[in-house]
Amino acid sequence: MSKKEIIGHWKFENGNVIADSNCKIIKSMIKQELTKIGTSEDGWTIKYKANDGSIWELSYPQSHYQGGGPPKLVQIQ
Repeated sequence: MSKKEIIGHWKFENGNVIADSNCKIIKSMIKQELTKIGTSEDGWTIKYKANDGSIWELSYPQSHYQGGGPPKLVQIQ
């Protein structure tokens, strides 16, 4: 299996945060295609199961930003 990942990015314009299309894809997948199956002790990593049985992990690798920064969703199984 080749690993799939979707990495969100933020752009800052005039003091506003603008999420890119990958952030929107991640948000849509979480809402419509994924079911939460676990959370790390610190709450910053969440595992999901997709309708096709694949397992995905949501994290926030740029944690120095407010709210943890933009999301990253990686298929781990």
